[in-house]
Amino acid sequence: MNTQILVPLDGSPLAEQALSYAMTMARGLPAELVLLRAISIPPDDRDLLLKAGAKEDALRGQLVAEAQTYLGELVAQLQDAGLEARPLVQPGPAAEVIVDLAAQMGVQQIVMATHGYSGIQRWTHGSVAERVLQTAGVPVLLVRAQEPDVAPHWREPAPCRRILVPLDGSSMAEQVLPVATRVAQALDAELILFQVPIAHVYGWMTGEWFLPVQGVLGTAEEDAQAYLDAVGARLEGDNVSVATATMIGSVAEAIIEHAAANQIDLIAMCTHGRAGLLRWTLGSVADRVLRAGRTPILLVRAQ
Repeated sequence: MNTQILVPLDGSPLAEQALSYAMTMARGLPAELVLLRAISIPPDDRDLLLKAGAKEDALRGQLVAEAQTYLGELVAQLQDAGLEARPLVQPGPAAEVIVDLAAQMGVQQIVMATHGYSGIQRWTHGSVAERVLQTAGVPVLLVRAQEPDVAPHWREPAPCRRILVPLDGSSMAEQVLPVATRVAQALDAELILFQVPIAHVYGWMTGEWFLPVQGVLGTAEEDAQAYLDAVGARLEGDNVSVATATMIGSVAEAIIEHAAANQIDLIAMCTHGRAGLLRWTLGSVADRVLRAGRTPILLVRAQ
């Protein structure tokens, strides 16, 4: 099996919640799940250990052994569920290990969890997920974890029947379509192309103003619907079910509200090239969607 999905784990039940979505993707594509645990000792901890007389190599060996045992148990459970899976323990800082391995192995997707309500807010300023999103050359599926006492067990595959694809009318935002279409085909899911009237003349992906399809504003809802219909027509030959929807309001809030009210299982959207999530922090669209919404987001880095 050549297709692989990389699932970074840190040993916590919160991170394990990404496995339910990884299982769904793996069954549909199909794909092998590669469970990754990066092992590193932060410089401050290393200094303390050395002062205490501990041997760094011995500690690293212990961490590797514990990680192998932990991943091995998860892999066994996934294999019992009929999935192909294997463990991978790699030394080094987590973000660099994730990105490097994704490139070396040619994985199709990275699936990882956010931690609680703060979502991306806790990932800014150079943290793991931000760096992965900035530099990974493959789509990244972010799952916002719930508290373990209310979350379903990860062994229950997550449903993925309806995929919401927010578009702003720009070619950059449309770069998500090939990825979203492949996922929809694999999972027999419906694509819902979504746009916020008025906002679509301002490319919230690019930060630039442009005219809609007809070249004049006209009626905002009519323009938005015409654009979505045109995009949907292009996808008709891809053997995927396509619907369209619009909603008046601010972009992020409209995406969240529509997803909550219409049983959306996944939101698929683009980041802005190499800058990635840096341009989405501090209250921007994707940041607000991830922090305030509960729907997982599949992010594709636009070229």
